[in-house]
Amino acid sequence: MVRDPRRAARAPWWLWLIPLCGLALWPLASATGLLVAAALLLAVAVVVRRWAGGGIRLTGGAARDWRDAEALLDEIARRWPSLGAMAEPSDIRPTLERTAYHLAKLIGARARLDGYAAELRLARAGLPAGELLDEVDERHEAAAERLRDLDAQFAARIAALGRLVASLRAHDRRERVRGLLAVPVPAADPGPDPLAEVEGRTAVVLEAYRELSELRPSRSETRS
Repeated sequence: MVRDPRRAARAPWWLWLIPLCGLALWPLASATGLLVAAALLLAVAVVVRRWAGGGIRLTGGAARDWRDAEALLDEIARRWPSLGAMAEPSDIRPTLERTAYHLAKLIGARARLDGYAAELRLARAGLPAGELLDEVDERHEAAAERLRDLDAQFAARIAALGRLVASLRAHDRRERVRGLLAVPVPAADPGPDPLAEVEGRTAVVLEAYRELSELRPSRSETRS
């Protein structure tokens, strides 16, 4: 259900305080006070619902189209604060709420017109040639033309939202890169290598051992 944000904003918040008046009867009769409070709460809920309007209910393919549009709107709302001082307007939520409502209206109109065109096609089947068939064909062509126009409008609006999302993504990516470049290069100082020191000592020991081995007399020399 997608509601008109302008109508929903007109319902005053203090209406929800009215049910509390029923509790004033609590000292006299607790059960009566609860019943009156519940009745007032139900009445306020009905009034607020009427005040806000019935909204637009989308089902089937229209609901899928709405979810695609809603995903783009949600991403815009999520990424918009990253613009900081460059954001115009600074608070994008009211604009997005109005855009969402008008998109829902457009999607609903497309769904109703598509259903009407389908009914015309069914009504045409089996009709004999004549004025009635010609009128049905003429009406179907007009509906199809209007449907193509609504499809083009919807595609254009979704494309515009997609471009805005792409711009915000690119801005976020640039800001992340700038933040990365602002950080100094991490110091590469791993400290001394203990193994290198051991390796050096081992090399000295092995060299001394080799020299000592060369100084030892051979077996022939010891026999003589």
